[in-house]
Amino acid sequence: MVRFWVDGIEVFFPYPQIYPEQLAYLRSLKSTLDAQGHAVLEMPTGTGKTVALFSLITSYQLARPEIGRLIYCTRTIPEMEKSLLELKQVIKYRNEELAKDRAARSKAAVTNGESSAVSVPEPVMADKKSGHDMTSLWRRINYEEDGTTTYREYTMQYEGTGTRGMPTAPVVRQSAVEEVQDIEHYASKGLCGYYEHLERIWNPTMIPSGVYTLEGLKEHCSTFRHPVTGVSVPICPYFAVRRALDMANVVVLNYQYLLDPKVSEAAFSHLYSTSPTDMSKHKDEKPDPKREKKSKLPIVVVFDEAHNIDNVCIEAMSVELNDDTLDEAFCNIAKIEDNVRQLRERDENLLMEEYRKLAENIRESSIDIEGYMCPVLPADVLQKAVPGNIRQAEHFISFLKVVVGYLKHYIKVQEPKSEGPLMFLHRFEIETGIGSITMQHTYSRMKSLLNTLKITAVGDLSAIQLVVDFCTLVGTYSTGFIVIVEPYPQGSLYEPLLQFSCLDASIAMQPVVDNFQSVILTSGTISPLEMYPKILNFTPVLTQSLPMSLDRDCLCPLIVSKGANQLQMSTKFDLRNDVTVLRNYGNLLIELCKNIPDGVVCFFPSYAYMELIVSHWYECGIIATIMEHKLIFMETKDVVTTTLALHNYRKACDVGRGGLFLSICRGKVAEGIDFDRHYGRCVVLIGVPFQYTLSRVLKARLDFMRTNYGILENEFMTFDAMRQAAQCVGRIIRNKSDFGLMIFADSRYSRADKRSKLPPWILKNLEPCNMSLTTESAVTAAKSMLRNMAQDYVPNVYTRFDQDMVSDEAIWWSSVQNVLRLSKY
Repeated sequence: MVRFWVDGIEVFFPYPQIYPEQLAYLRSLKSTLDAQGHAVLEMPTGTGKTVALFSLITSYQLARPEIGRLIYCTRTIPEMEKSLLELKQVIKYRNEELAKDRAARSKAAVTNGESSAVSVPEPVMADKKSGHDMTSLWRRINYEEDGTTTYREYTMQYEGTGTRGMPTAPVVRQSAVEEVQDIEHYASKGLCGYYEHLERIWNPTMIPSGVYTLEGLKEHCSTFRHPVTGVSVPICPYFAVRRALDMANVVVLNYQYLLDPKVSEAAFSHLYSTSPTDMSKHKDEKPDPKREKKSKLPIVVVFDEAHNIDNVCIEAMSVELNDDTLDEAFCNIAKIEDNVRQLRERDENLLMEEYRKLAENIRESSIDIEGYMCPVLPADVLQKAVPGNIRQAEHFISFLKVVVGYLKHYIKVQEPKSEGPLMFLHRFEIETGIGSITMQHTYSRMKSLLNTLKITAVGDLSAIQLVVDFCTLVGTYSTGFIVIVEPYPQGSLYEPLLQFSCLDASIAMQPVVDNFQSVILTSGTISPLEMYPKILNFTPVLTQSLPMSLDRDCLCPLIVSKGANQLQMSTKFDLRNDVTVLRNYGNLLIELCKNIPDGVVCFFPSYAYMELIVSHWYECGIIATIMEHKLIFMETKDVVTTTLALHNYRKACDVGRGGLFLSICRGKVAEGIDFDRHYGRCVVLIGVPFQYTLSRVLKARLDFMRTNYGILENEFMTFDAMRQAAQCVGRIIRNKSDFGLMIFADSRYSRADKRSKLPPWILKNLEPCNMSLTTESAVTAAKSMLRNMAQDYVPNVYTRFDQDMVSDEAIWWSSVQNVLRLSKY
């Protein structure tokens, strides 16, 4: 294990050796946190980025608590689990070292004759009581008003704190504690017993200090015991986590909890609302940079694997509707209408009270409906009164019917059409007589109606929710969005699709960079770095791409541009269906499968092209030839089938049979599955993974970026394709002892405009003689590389620093600069 200093911060690193690129990465992170700004950092895959990040930031929190908490965002649940395990290692090592330090100080104090019972006050963590989750409030009110129940709520007050700010002795205010009801008792009343236990007994200070994975949280909640009686009272893990967010020093979650308004409202909306910067009130004022910097919350946000973060931002602010969704929306409206009719017959005063509050614009603490959150950003939520034409429940239902009917008519087209939100609203107002301000209030009015009707099962109303989201978004945002109708989205089948598409990724990102002190985008394949601040519209204090130090030449990128017959190999439009090209790709895979042991992974630019090429290979016998050497597995659009194929592929590699896995760029496998060690000795990338250039959404986005950010169409298309290519080939290298071949099978990779967009750590290993190979020369180069890798592996002392080498900061930093050849820092 390693302890060392980085610019005045003692870092606890939980492994006996540290890579030089990790040390350089730590200094980059440290300078970003010191500057309280944003950064874009690229660190090669397989070099321990996550553990380095956690080591530095948690050590920084320990030394300077004013930095606040860390919110670490990643994309998938497996990545979250791996990150939490790394964090657990870091915290465990740090606690062990701090315990040793305390013991040494106590021993020294005794030796010097001083009292060893020195009382050091622990920091008291304030209980930031958040608002109650009110999903089942209506049923609970009915339950508590039931005269048969003997339950009386009690409260506990904690006096003092123990280790790490945990409560010590609870003092019960009542003379006796009532018996805790069983889960079945609450279920008989139509309530969730796990949630009721949480609401009545649990608070965030009751969770022991530690690092919790998903399984760890579930275990804590299922085995939770009453703090006074010791009786087992299992609680709801989901709402327990939501309550504990404000108490945590490190929070690990996925992107949507920060970028998607419909999801972030469940966890972090209170952070946005307490920020002094209110965009809705100061849209016409010129922002004061100094004031904004002071007003930012002391929180560090890290987006790991952030090479596709702009796509996540765009998806979060977009809505799609088809004919089936609109038909189902009509059924949802009918269901709501029946509920309104029944409520008016039963208690008309509730509807009248709702009308009065809407007319007087009374905004009481609104009850959040779990699963149904506002689709617009918190700063853009209107504070004005709801228009009079939708205040009455029946009028609002009539309005929804008009909207759904108009949309059903709107999508009945034979040719694609697109227009901006303002033009769409203008046409809508002309044909229906309903103004745009009504559309803007659709979500708030729907939420009020659902609260009045006491409907919590909003999952049955998903179709009308999408329509309401569409109306609210199209009424709120006028720039950076487009309304598009595609009559044939899947090809020849007529299934008209209405899309309200976001064109500006910075819209979803803006609240994050405006409200939080430091936002760090990091990945192993995030080149070119300067593109991300442009498309996300923020100014970083640091952009840096770190090189990779290797013990041996374990990376071998090859560009294959010709077949054995000297004909060009490419998937561009005029060659993609050429039979000779298809056979050349097949022959390349045959030779690679013959000569490369274990696993080979092959990526295609799209499902359509993979189906085309595999069907041709089957007809001409290439599939049968490959099967003589390796088993073939394929990624499909079905997640379960793909998971099973991956399992069997790994099994084939484990038993020595070997496997060829056929996958898709931009697919689930390319984004989240590692093919390390013998599971991926070679990755073949067939073609350049450009987006579908005839997509109207893509064309509109390219036009928007050219007009607003000065990014040319070809520049963005190349950037997008090459980041996907780098992500695919980076799947096979996950540590320094690993090795693998990276084959770019398309002549276009030889061009400088494409090649230069690859990450520097790949370009560094791309020899000039390997930039335009035939299939035969590529196989020869592969054989040579594998022979070299078969030699005894001897780690290089200069690529791994132990405790002695990092004891002096000036010396290790000089060594890092020499090893990585950093010209300046």
